Amino acid sequence: MNNENFTFKLSTLILNILLFIGGVWLINALWQDLVDSVVNFNELSDFYFIVFVACLIWIVLCEFGYQIMLFFPRGRALELNSDSLKVCTVFGMKTIPKKAVRGCKNPVHRATGGLKAGLVIISVAPEYRVMGPYGFKINPQFYGSSVAG
Repeated sequence: MNNENFTFKLSTLILNILLFIGGVWLINALWQDLVDSVVNFNELSDFYFIVFVACLIWIVLCEFGYQIMLFFPRGRALELNSDSLKVCTVFGMKTIPKKAVRGCKNPVHRATGGLKAGLVIISVAPEYRVMGPYGFKINPQFYGSSVAG
């Protein structure tokens, strides 16, 4: 049986943790201004500030938190077997049979270009989709640059 493992890079995990900590620090620094804006709401610019901080919190928790959760405790991003594919999810390694991977005879990945350059998306049948960073069911995905090999 042919078996290949692809693991996450520790350096990328450390970078994600540092960005997460920096984001939490920025939120903490802006928190008092946010509370004051809500209490003393009197201008439209206060509303824009509230929306900005809420979006900032959402992005920091979802994007960087999700990448950190994928690393722990497994460290493996992808495992290719001759009959199945194991992909890392926040709930553990999920086994996807070869027949559920769409458009491929062997389980492989494709990288998208543009704004999502480096993103690896594995197109699978709807019943094998996984929980994504924003809570919706998506095709399994991770950034290829965060994977060794």
